[in-house]
Order: sequence, then C-alpha cells, then structure tokens
Amino acid sequence: MPPSPPVSLITISQLKRSACLLNLYELIKLQKYKNIIEWIIVEGSPLQEDAHKNKEKVEKLINSQSESMKIIYVEYSGPNKLSDLRNIGNNKCIGDIIVCMDDDDYYPPERVSHAVARLVASSKLIAGCSDIYMYEYLLKKLYKFNKFSENHSTNNSMAFKKEYLKTHSHQAGLSSGEEASFTNGFSEPMVQLSAHKCIILSSHDGNTYNKRELCVSSSAGKNKFLREIVDKSVEDYIPIDIFERMKTLF
Repeated sequence: MPPSPPVSLITISQLKRSACLLNLYELIKLQKYKNIIEWIIVEGSPLQEDAHKNKEKVEKLINSQSESMKIIYVEYSGPNKLSDLRNIGNNKCIGDIIVCMDDDDYYPPERVSHAVARLVASSKLIAGCSDIYMYEYLLKKLYKFNKFSENHSTNNSMAFKKEYLKTHSHQAGLSSGEEASFTNGFSEPMVQLSAHKCIILSSHDGNTYNKRELCVSSSAGKNKFLREIVDKSVEDYIPIDIFERMKTLF
C-alpha cells in the first residue's frame, strides 16, 4: 500500500442532524491528510418525508462546496437499521482506506492522517480507539473511557483497509451495538489509535445511546469504565471557536 493511499470518509446522517453535518464538513476541511477522494453520506432519516428534506440540505452542501473531495449522497432506501446503513455505505466506498466519522462528534485535524499512517505501517486491517474522550454538553464535563481491550472500538473511531470488507460486514437489523458483529466479537487484531488524535465523543440529548447516565455514574464514582478528567478542560482538545459552535448544536 502506498504511503498516502486514497481515503473514503463515511457518515450516516439524518434530518435532525443536518446542522451537525455542516459542522463535520468544516472539520473535514481542516484535515491534514490531502488524499481524501470522497465523503460518503448515507441517508439515515427514519421517515421518507424527512429524508427528502435532508436530501435537499445535503445537495445544497454539495453544490456549494469547493473542495477536491467528492461528496456522494446515498439516498433513502427504506427504514433501515443502523447496521444496514453502515453496510450500504461501506459498499459504496472506493478508497483503499475507509475512515468513519459520526456527524455529531469532534475530530481533530490529525484524525485521518493518524489513522492512515498507523494502518499503512501495520499488517492489521482495522484500526480504532477504545479509550476515547467524551464531553458531556449538559454537565459541562470531560471524560475518558478506560480501554476495554486491544481489539475494541466504537464505530466512530474506526478506520479500515478496504480489504477488510471482503470478509466482514455488520449483522443486519441492528439499531446499536453493531460493532461486535463487524469485528467478530472484538476478536479481530486492531491497531489502537491515540485518543487525542482520534475523537472527542459528544454526549447530548439526541444521542442514539444515552451516554449521560454513564457520565453521572462516573462522576459519582460508580462507573469503572469511565473517569472524569479534572486536570484538563475540553478547550485543551477542541479549539475554542469550534467548541463554541458545537455548543449551539446541542
């Protein structure tokens, strides 16, 4: 594999996250990696009416953007579950490496370049991050997950070589927890990425999975998987202008 292989980005989005998607676009424009050839946006709105409205918003973004990266919108194909949408998106990607990016999270400028460099230097086919940071927007607190295992990651932190898709897919019909099926129960050898170069997960009212309960239990000392970060602030990781913008989303 060449040192700077072509990369596909993939995001599942929906109408209620349209403002988040625009924010993610701004984060993508800040990426240091220059061989991003496409951004696959898969329509995930549960209702066809919402999907139609969201399509108009995405098409407006496509028509206004001036990046060399191609934005490919995958239209609504029915009320698919999250795992089905991920499979649909993965099958559209043509890059040698596929980098996952959720629409509501913060990604630093090194997100893509770090994942690509680590994968290119390894014989492993998939990368991720288990000990990720998370910011809770209502509680105004920063947290960090303890590493579950060397082969664990949530989808928002994953990147993988296209070759991985020859033998791996998500189990159909899953609304959450689809990562386990994609990694054979988290048994596939995985490159662990550096948390500060990967993601700051967003905890907010619109999450697919309620993360606030985890945060509250952690601050109360009742959650061994998550710890509150008290010696640093979120501004140490997210530039203040971007952080102020993201606060308006949630």
